Amino acid sequence: MKAFFSKPITWLLTFFNVGIYNLSDGIDSLILKLNFIGLNDHANTIITLSQSIEYQQGIIIMLDTLKCLFMLISLVFFFMTNQELICKSFKWLYHKFKHFYYYLKQLFKPKS
Repeated sequence: MKAFFSKPITWLLTFFNVGIYNLSDGIDSLILKLNFIGLNDHANTIITLSQSIEYQQGIIIMLDTLKCLFMLISLVFFFMTNQELICKSFKWLYHKFKHFYYYLKQLFKPKS
């Protein structure tokens, strides 16, 4: 959970359904165990690789953010350009549901 506190922008992006790929605390404990055993070179290599992964994850987060932004912009333009057709479709759908409701109402009307 250290990654959430060190990068304040990542928790904000989770509200917009942007993928967050952060490292687990398992790497920290693995590095401590390797240092305790005496495999300092391996621990330093893992630290270097995890820093590289964090940088690449930052790039992935920014690309996901741009993808989400472009998707929202394209949806706005879609609704703006097809507003009349969308309104007609909703009215048509409303009338079909209305007719279906009246049909069901007549079908299940108690016979007295």
